[in-house]
Amino acid sequence: MRNNFKKILLIIFFKILFLLPVLSDDFIFKVSEIEVSDNGNKYKGINGGTITSKDNLKIISDTFEYDKITNIIEAYGNVLIIDKFKNITIETNRVFYLKNEEIIFTKGKSKAVDGSGLVITADDEFRYNRLKNILSSSKNVEVIDSQKDILVKADKIFYYMNEEKIITLGKTEAFIEKITSPENIFPKHKYKINSSDMILYRDKMILSSLEKTSIVDEINTIYNLDEFEYLIDEELLKGKTIQIIDNNVEFGNDQYFYDKGFFDLKEKKFSGKDVNIIFNKMMYDNEENDPRLLANSGKSDEFNTYLTKAVFTSCKKTDKCPPWLITAENVRHDKINKRIIYKDAWLKIYDVPVVYFPKFFHPDPSVIRQSGFLKPNLGNDDVLGRSIYTPYFYALSHDKDITFKPTFFQDGKFVLQNEYREITQNSNTIADFSYTNGHDSDILDKGDSRSHFFSKTNVNLKGSYKFAFEDFLKSTLEIQVQKASNDTYLKLFKLFSPLLPLNPKNLETSITMDLEHDNYDFTTSIEQYESLSGSNNDRYSYNFPKYSFSKNIDLIDYIGSFSLTSSGNNSLSGTNVMSTSFNNNLGYSTNDLISGSGIKNVFGFQISNTNDIGKNSTTLKSSPQAEISTNYTFDSSIPLIKVRNETISTLIPKFSLRFSPHEMKNYRTKTKRIDINNIWNGGRTGAGIEEGGSLTLGIDYTVDFINNKLEDDLDDLDDFFEGRKFEFKIASVLRDKVELNIPKMSTLGEKTSNIVGEINYMHSSYFSFEYNYSIDNDMSTFEYNSLDTKFKISKFDTTFSFIEENGILGDSNVLENTSKYHFNSQNTLEFSTRRNRKINLTEYYDLTYRYKNDCLLAGIEYKKKYYSDRDIKPTEELYFSVTIIPLTKYRPDNILRLFE
Repeated sequence: MRNNFKKILLIIFFKILFLLPVLSDDFIFKVSEIEVSDNGNKYKGINGGTITSKDNLKIISDTFEYDKITNIIEAYGNVLIIDKFKNITIETNRVFYLKNEEIIFTKGKSKAVDGSGLVITADDEFRYNRLKNILSSSKNVEVIDSQKDILVKADKIFYYMNEEKIITLGKTEAFIEKITSPENIFPKHKYKINSSDMILYRDKMILSSLEKTSIVDEINTIYNLDEFEYLIDEELLKGKTIQIIDNNVEFGNDQYFYDKGFFDLKEKKFSGKDVNIIFNKMMYDNEENDPRLLANSGKSDEFNTYLTKAVFTSCKKTDKCPPWLITAENVRHDKINKRIIYKDAWLKIYDVPVVYFPKFFHPDPSVIRQSGFLKPNLGNDDVLGRSIYTPYFYALSHDKDITFKPTFFQDGKFVLQNEYREITQNSNTIADFSYTNGHDSDILDKGDSRSHFFSKTNVNLKGSYKFAFEDFLKSTLEIQVQKASNDTYLKLFKLFSPLLPLNPKNLETSITMDLEHDNYDFTTSIEQYESLSGSNNDRYSYNFPKYSFSKNIDLIDYIGSFSLTSSGNNSLSGTNVMSTSFNNNLGYSTNDLISGSGIKNVFGFQISNTNDIGKNSTTLKSSPQAEISTNYTFDSSIPLIKVRNETISTLIPKFSLRFSPHEMKNYRTKTKRIDINNIWNGGRTGAGIEEGGSLTLGIDYTVDFINNKLEDDLDDLDDFFEGRKFEFKIASVLRDKVELNIPKMSTLGEKTSNIVGEINYMHSSYFSFEYNYSIDNDMSTFEYNSLDTKFKISKFDTTFSFIEENGILGDSNVLENTSKYHFNSQNTLEFSTRRNRKINLTEYYDLTYRYKNDCLLAGIEYKKKYYSDRDIKPTEELYFSVTIIPLTKYRPDNILRLFE
């Protein structure tokens, strides 16, 4: 028992002994356990301890080894190095301290923190030279300056503590000023810099590199530089060979190039030399354009950008001079009013000065609409004389605007035209109206005033009244008004608007509601039509109300489908001619029934209920009439196909049987022409169900010429045929007796109708013709001929159109021709004419020369018109026009009057 007690006391003694400091020449070891070997030259401490040098360097670790001869310490396991003199702390798992060289280097992940809040982490090693006060680290190095809010990532860095300088080697990323907000789920910085071999001066707060660099700011604007210097506190950027790419989501990415530049990113200012701005290619909705602006120098602040000796064009980039460009001594971009203002500017065409502008401006590309004058026009007219057109656009609010479009004439008369637009969430309105005073239309009409009012409003009913129309796929209301005080007013003054037709013959005022449902469609309207010819008593007609309803029912368990339609209207026309009609139709049609021999059959029937009443009508009685009529159809065809080495021929004989036991109303005078495209249709008369029985017979014959080179490649069916094709179609209708109530012009009421058909031939893209005809039933007279022919030989192409109507189908004979000669892809000569052979009158001659490329269109046009209508007189004119695409058109109309 006594011996055990002695052993315990001895162990306690030695424990206390080793907890005391162990002294060497350079270090003090304070450890739990220590082993001394090699005659006292090697020390090993375990179970944790602290080593302190005489110059206040402290190493704390789980285990250490000290070689007294080499004066090297190796520590590992939760190593902490505290250099109080240098004010730096290093955390790692293994470290070597070379006391003689005063170098500390670590192995594995390490972290260094200095007294200024700088944190450096690395995956591989640190090398700390205490004599030179340099810390280097490698592999996935991160430098975090929490006080300056800077993060630098590189594969190798050097930290020169005395100079407060950090140098990186290789690819480097820097992040400046972290942005925190609830919207930012992931960390975001004000500036992100990608470069190589960067230098950061912490005391001066300067970041720089001589290598290619990319800087991205918080709004994703990209700065690409060949070299840069960035003053972090002032947010000043300097660089060489600079490219800036903005991030405009709506208008695309524009690019700005500077040979040298200075940018104040905080105040949004810059100054630079040799400016080159490349706008987004789709800036003008034309991907062939390359809009760009070059200047000798430029500077900018928050409100304006100033450029000196600038050149702008949108033409495609080539080695040659652009077709057009604008040069200006000074250009100012007004960022507040969003205008680009030019001073002392020349418009040059192929480097030849054409037009000088002391000062002009246009909206910048970001502007959707802005108040200001639009392009003016000078004009001259045989009837109206010389004029000037000066439009002005005014934005009333974000959803309303108006364009004032006055035209002033040399004799004092004027046209005050206005176009108003309004767009809301669920409606769209446009109105065009004008007033003219002082025009003498004839001897009896001195100083007459004229006016017009056109408007159209579309309303989305589902958006405006959601609960009432929520079950509809589409629900719209359209309100349209068209009114002119004079028949020829719109044609004579050539008023332009999206609402105004080019050659109006009728004016329509209406209210229409259109509903589209999963199961049916419904449309209703109130309409007024005004003819721009005829007497005042007969020029108006009305439909109030008018409706149509349609519904299809596809049968799943049975073959075919049902269709239900209903329509009606109450109309007033002429001199108190009134009529009211309601029509209901139920139809059934089978799907294609194909027999074993390949015959395709379709059976169908239609039940129609017609309800009419009229007043002063030649076709309707004054007492109510209700009729039910039925129609039965049987269609059959036999497709026959023959394949040869070079052709695929298709012959389809077909017939259609129709029978209705009911008598139809008298539509004898209704104008309706039958051709090969509508003779097989159910409503071919345009007058409901045909009475009696009829048999329609016809043949379709087609020959397609095979391109044998592609015979094995059936995936490209468009190229399988070599472009040559021949078609022949013919049809006629037979009856057992004459039906006098069917429209006479259609000839369908005769025992044998006209024979109608067409012949088409296309020989690749070089030659084609399309011929439509209608021969009377005695095969003696062609009552209708229509021929369209196209020829193309090398650079020359021409088209002929011929229409002739005889007998019951009309009395006309018109020939049109358009011929073009393409000198090359940019130069074209075109001639067109139209001749009325019945009255031996050429209606017009047009001869045009055009030059066109991606950004310039120029032309000379000779026009001779023989048409006259009251105020409209024959004219002979010569035009010259230049269109600067996409900016504007310059057209001094009628610069040469051939016959005054």
